[in-house]
Amino acid sequence: MDMNVMLIIVQERDAAGLAAAFKKHRIQATKIDAGGLVSNRRLNVFLVGTDRVEETLKLVEISCRERAIEIEDKEYNGHMFVDVQKNIVIGGATVLLLGEARLLKIKGLCDQE
Repeated sequence: MDMNVMLIIVQERDAAGLAAAFKKHRIQATKIDAGGLVSNRRLNVFLVGTDRVEETLKLVEISCRERAIEIEDKEYNGHMFVDVQKNIVIGGATVLLLGEARLLKIKGLCDQE
């Protein structure tokens, strides 16, 4: 069984649906909060260790959408920087597939309180 590590970066709007899909299909994931640099929007990164890569990618494809948004930016017009409105497309998902890996769960000793 080949274990793969996946980093899946999605918009915060899509994260709850993707997390629910992972739970339903029993794909273990850890969710990490992050922020986008271009759109200043909240992002979530899912860290997944699985041998079910194609199934995981299909769930990402079903759960995540691209969206067009308007942002304010600065551009140099040859004399000075001016504020401009730009339409950009954000969303979908960015998936980093890190290849074969080992998944270890370290339980350690249990402290009684």
